[in-house]
Amino acid sequence: MTKKVLILSSSPRRGGNSDTLCDEFMRGAIESGNEVEKVFLRDKTIHYCTGCSTCSLHGKPCPQKDDAAEIIEKMVAA
Repeated sequence: MTKKVLILSSSPRRGGNSDTLCDEFMRGAIESGNEVEKVFLRDKTIHYCTGCSTCSLHGKPCPQKDDAAEIIEKMVAA
């Protein structure tokens, strides 16, 4: 059974130890027949939660214009 795998690399630099571990995990997951995507968080703009409660109280998307919604969508899909 093919699975969707999402890897969030939070390494401060490409090719660093943590990012290399992500790449090795990705290689193994691909070799096992899975669909794999790696997101390098350093390339994304992610703001902190301001506690406005727009999402939790009103069920609306976060009003902040950043890449968090895209990443959450990928997380849910995986």
